[in-house]
Amino acid sequence: MATSSKPLDLYSADNEILLNPRWPEADYQALYKLAKDTQELLNLQGHVWIATSGSTAQSVSATKLVALSKKALMASAKSVNSHLQSNEQDVWTQVLPHFHVGGLGIEIRAALSGAKVVSALKESRWDVHHFYQTLVKEKCTLSALVPTQVYDLVAQGYQAPSHLRAIVVGGGAFELDLYKKARALGWPVLPSYGMSETASQIATASLESLSRTELPAVGLLSHAKARKNEEGYLEVWAESLFSLYAQNTSEGSRHWNPKKEDGWFTTEDRGEVIEGALKIEGRSKDYIKIGGEGTNVARLRSVLESCALHLNPDWPVKITLLDMPSDRLGAEVHAISLLSEADTQKVLQLYSEKVLPFEKARKIYYMSEIPRSDLGKILWAELRRKL
Repeated sequence: MATSSKPLDLYSADNEILLNPRWPEADYQALYKLAKDTQELLNLQGHVWIATSGSTAQSVSATKLVALSKKALMASAKSVNSHLQSNEQDVWTQVLPHFHVGGLGIEIRAALSGAKVVSALKESRWDVHHFYQTLVKEKCTLSALVPTQVYDLVAQGYQAPSHLRAIVVGGGAFELDLYKKARALGWPVLPSYGMSETASQIATASLESLSRTELPAVGLLSHAKARKNEEGYLEVWAESLFSLYAQNTSEGSRHWNPKKEDGWFTTEDRGEVIEGALKIEGRSKDYIKIGGEGTNVARLRSVLESCALHLNPDWPVKITLLDMPSDRLGAEVHAISLLSEADTQKVLQLYSEKVLPFEKARKIYYMSEIPRSDLGKILWAELRRKL
């Protein structure tokens, strides 16, 4: 078993446990033991354990783990390579961690295609200037980023180098305004949809979409299928689907396989499939009722981010919205800001003009930082605890 960044032996029956080395030691050991005990109990072979994003976990040690077979990981990599027309002449720049499907996926794609992988992290952390310098120096042709990292490139006004063919963007909502600003600077960004449970992306915009300016459709890749169920949730089937979950709970450790008998997995996302492309409407937990009126807080965050980006490219990652319980209304929207009071009011004024009255922010929290994961995702449970 390994927790280092050494290359995986993709064809061995050995299992690997890949966890964030910066986690507190007690939490790290609790999750490592969970994976080790589960695979021994089930006689699991040829699998890799990866943590989900953990954005809603009440503690690090309660983070849900997914077991992905090496066959699933390779199925994903082969499909992505085909979609990106990748071969041994490509150079991937890597800023997503080895212990996340995004970073691990790059390594496996390169191993199968013969492409080169160049790390673009600075002292194991994201630095937009270092990334850009590496991109130029190494003449990288492919990369994978999360929207927060695209924000940083746009905020710096960096022009994409001509040798860069494509950047797969996943791990969060990719807003239209940000997409347009990135494309205006020449960045060949391809919106995608995926999750840890599918070993990375299962749907990605086409290379041909880079010849157009509108936000492209996110088409299903060759190894995956999707459908909408009767409740409106997206169900997926893929050669890259995970084998099982494992998690530490207050009642002890548990493991389970949530897939249906026919192999389909029901996601937490509401959405539909239109002519082979996914249209994601948001996660079930993002739907709230304010005074009896329903709304989607993820959509409201998108509106806020667009307003912030319109005013200043550096602002979107410094302000967000959080739904909070309300005795009177059931729920209400609050704003969390790292900006000055004046700048915060500018963003919220523009936001208020674009939403319904009940969707406006009713309270503002000024903080010194918004807790985020290594991929830039906001850790909502931790943020709620801080408030």
